[in-house]
Amino acid sequence: MPQFFATFATVKSKRRNSMFTNAARQKFPEASLMLLAAAVCAVVDASHATSVLAAEHTSAALLADVLSGFQHRWPILSAAISAVMIVYMGLSLSRAALRRYLYPAHTLVGIPLTGIVVCGCGLSAEYLSTTVLLLLVAMMLKRLYACFVREQIVPQLFPAMVCLGCTPLLYAPMTAFVVLLIPMIVLCRLSLRSCVAAVAGALLPIFVVSYIGWAGGGEFGAEACGLWQQMLTPATFDAESYFSVVRIVLLGLMLFTAICSVMLHRSDRFAVGVTARKIWSFSSSVMVLCIVLFVALPSSSQIFITVIALVASTLMPMFFVRMENYISSSLYWLMIAAAAWLSFA
Repeated sequence: MPQFFATFATVKSKRRNSMFTNAARQKFPEASLMLLAAAVCAVVDASHATSVLAAEHTSAALLADVLSGFQHRWPILSAAISAVMIVYMGLSLSRAALRRYLYPAHTLVGIPLTGIVVCGCGLSAEYLSTTVLLLLVAMMLKRLYACFVREQIVPQLFPAMVCLGCTPLLYAPMTAFVVLLIPMIVLCRLSLRSCVAAVAGALLPIFVVSYIGWAGGGEFGAEACGLWQQMLTPATFDAESYFSVVRIVLLGLMLFTAICSVMLHRSDRFAVGVTARKIWSFSSSVMVLCIVLFVALPSSSQIFITVIALVASTLMPMFFVRMENYISSSLYWLMIAAAAWLSFA
């Protein structure tokens, strides 16, 4: 199977192409403008989302309630902050991937892809909380990528695990993701000091919230038990309304591109370095874990789909680098058209 994909891969020519004919070789201004446009469309679409399509945040903790109250009190400021966070996470993830040489050629297509997948998958009505959740996932991935190239990984590992531990406070189904991802990271041949830092960082946010609840007169650990119960409670998510024909096409294109990227990587693993190969294995495992949890958990909603798409956006540029221009550029503009249709329809 990897050889089948390798037959379609090509070495890019050195002539200058525009983003219309070669998505992988677009310049930074073009990529940044596309990311900004996608971020604005995602926030505007979420601000006009109906309660039927929007998934509710199922978190008993303080963080989601604080952000929700802030959004309802200052909606315009919240929309601006959300758009800035989407732009920031797109630039940060793309920069982290390029610094770790995840692709055999330099490409900036990962910058707009982040905005496109977020816009296409959609934010919930509580878009500020959703955007903060995505930012935490992006910062976790960025710092974990750095752990693969540093000998002293604790300064990067601990903040990454703190970001991971904060995600259930915004979206309860991420509790299972935290519980399963901690053993995956610990088993990566870490030292005892790094293992302690990883576990402590992941448990610190829920410990702080539990302590605040206990100091306020409640039971210690009640918030953690509430997150676990809400994770097992079916979500008020209208799948029939969310999975429209256009969105199914967009999700299919994203999944196809991510799978092809993994196959292209496997077909010529030595096109990237040892560190990049480790990051590819880790990112692929995280994406598979997210897909399994989305299918298995009854509380899953569209927010989990957006998280999966964000993780996949770090793998998808391989497809645009290795495939022929007319194939990759056609899929790129199809994804843009589908995301635009979902935003303005």
